[in-house]
Amino acid sequence: MALTAAAVFGISRLRIDDDLRALVRNTTVDFRLLDEVADLFGAPDRDCIVLADAHEGDIFAAAPLAELRRLVARLEAVEGVAEVRSIFDVRRQGAAGALLPVVPRTDEPLDAAARAAAKDRAVDHPLVAGHLLSRDGGSSLVLVRLVPAADRPPLLPKVVADVEAAVAAARAESPALALQVTGLPALREQAARALRRDMLVFNSLGLSLAVMLSAAVARSLRSTVVACVPPFIGAVWALGLLGLCGMPVNILTSVVPSLALVVGTCDSIHFIEDMRRSVRRGLPPLAASRGAVQRVGVACGLTSLVTAIGFASLAAAKIDAVRGFGIAAAVGAVASFLAVTLLTPLLASTRFCSGLRLGRSSRAAGRLANRLAAFSVRHARPIVAVGGLVTVLLAWAGSGLDADTKVVDSLPRGASAAEALARVDAEFGGAIGVDVLVRWPDTIDWRDESVTAALAGVHDVLAASGGIDRAISLATVAGSLPPRARRRLDPDHVRDLVAPESHAAVVRGRVTDLGSRALDGVYGRVDAGLAELAQARPGWRFDLGGMSVVSARNIRQLVRDLGSSLLLEVAVIGGILALAFRSPLAGVVSLIPNVFPLAVIGSLLVATGRSLDPATVIVFNVCLGLAVDDTVHVLAALARHRRAGLSIATSVRRAVVETGNPVVIGGVVLAVGFAAVTASSVPSLASFGLLACAAVAAATVAELVLLPALLVVTDDLVRRYRPVFKDGIFGPAAPPWTVIGAPSRP
Repeated sequence: MALTAAAVFGISRLRIDDDLRALVRNTTVDFRLLDEVADLFGAPDRDCIVLADAHEGDIFAAAPLAELRRLVARLEAVEGVAEVRSIFDVRRQGAAGALLPVVPRTDEPLDAAARAAAKDRAVDHPLVAGHLLSRDGGSSLVLVRLVPAADRPPLLPKVVADVEAAVAAARAESPALALQVTGLPALREQAARALRRDMLVFNSLGLSLAVMLSAAVARSLRSTVVACVPPFIGAVWALGLLGLCGMPVNILTSVVPSLALVVGTCDSIHFIEDMRRSVRRGLPPLAASRGAVQRVGVACGLTSLVTAIGFASLAAAKIDAVRGFGIAAAVGAVASFLAVTLLTPLLASTRFCSGLRLGRSSRAAGRLANRLAAFSVRHARPIVAVGGLVTVLLAWAGSGLDADTKVVDSLPRGASAAEALARVDAEFGGAIGVDVLVRWPDTIDWRDESVTAALAGVHDVLAASGGIDRAISLATVAGSLPPRARRRLDPDHVRDLVAPESHAAVVRGRVTDLGSRALDGVYGRVDAGLAELAQARPGWRFDLGGMSVVSARNIRQLVRDLGSSLLLEVAVIGGILALAFRSPLAGVVSLIPNVFPLAVIGSLLVATGRSLDPATVIVFNVCLGLAVDDTVHVLAALARHRRAGLSIATSVRRAVVETGNPVVIGGVVLAVGFAAVTASSVPSLASFGLLACAAVAAATVAELVLLPALLVVTDDLVRRYRPVFKDGIFGPAAPPWTVIGAPSRP
């Protein structure tokens, strides 16, 4: 009760942090360039984008143009909006050098001739055509830049909601326009909103289905209470510890409660099955609970230790968020162990749940596990050969996986935001901003032709990159002006493109949602081109920046850290098991059934054409935790029977008799729970559910078919080639009547 009260207090202090900067921050990448560009020219990553389509096909028709002007005024009034840019803000070179609006500013509606003239000017203006106005003139963009700090929690949800509300109100009053909201802040908020909704709905559905299945199999609601309450409390404790430690909840750490539930549910089912066997032998409830703690509790503690140390190995990752996830997952494993070990025997020994009220063991699950184990022992050699070959082939097939993430994968299927993103990508060159910061020596004036020439060189580099074909800069405005007109330029009129006092200018481009892998290649080519420009202009600097650049590179690094750490986790797990069971061979043998489910997931990703992203990599960690849990329980029971003097084959069969039912039931319950998530409309979440189901099935098969065969074959090889070898599991087993120092009985 004290721990739960502390956890509830910790949960009240939790903070959700889906800020992309925090997720991809590492110790090697400098974020100062992002801040410098934002301070000098504003941050395009704070732009919500409103896509306006004219039903008549011409945004310069009377009704669409008037409604677009009213939309701009409505958005400017939203709290949290710094500025709104549209076709009404762009100026042109007028008579006698005056700068005039492309679209005349007037309170009265423009007549047909004025609209036609404005359209002609707009389609030819370098800052409008392809940037704020589509090629056919039927669509226009309105850029809504948020104030600093409004592009991340806690302000982001409210500001985006207010912008969406303003657009919805304008849509209701604007029959001539079709309006959609996109842009990085809106996309992030809509994706987070959909993820939170679907996780709540489908996780609740999955949990309900799992509880009902557990109750139906055991034919006892009380047994289900004993099986489900401790893992749930463990998840609460894990969240509470995160809050007490001040760790934020992001896309990675949000999986910690699920991990605690998965491992805790499996351990709880093992506890209950052990107590049922004791009750059937006539032991009183308290003795049954005490025996379960002595037998199963050790295996649960070892599982938690192995899992915690494995996750703690993520502390070597480069990305801060990955290191935080490793610590949080280790905390979750410990919390799950404490909750299950303390509460499951306690609840099972109460009058409400004790004795026969614990329900019945599933005969079908037990028979299935025993038959699989018996088949595995009888055909151990061919199973090991086939299993090893299949594991190697699947691992080889999955070794070609690479990290790749797309914004659209985090949005619900058919969502308006996804459709708007595709439209903006196709018609306006993308919704994601990219910046090149250009700095020149102090002796050069910003109006000098060399500045314009350098900026034009940056345009050429971006155009040659294969992903950025529409960029704007001072060269876009002043490149076609005669020298006299360029010298008369007012810096205030181009303040968002040049900072004369800092001797800096920016080239702003947009990229489509190609995915982090393709964008990483694009940015690599841009970096190479900028390096050549810098080499040709001593004293000049050309720096590629933007949140999309940092995220494309570091999201891939994040996924690589999570993926490569799995190998370290597997090695650590094998070493700990070798020490725990005093059997180096057991540590080696345990690696294969733990790697097999990971290889299955990797090959499934390749077969379905998916790449690694944070959501799918998390499945690998959950899968490894589940596989290790079952492996430890089987090995603990096996070691106990080997100490009693039984042969390896008999020990394996008896170990499966004790643990097979919980392994099968736990696998089915978890598979049903994860299966509900596959119905999510968010592609990344649905993929998580599908991969988790495959992971559970593969882990169950590995523990009941592959592991028994490996144990039997390993023991046979030891007896044949190292007959004097003896460790905690393999080698000749001493008969139970052997006394140290006394002669053996025949």
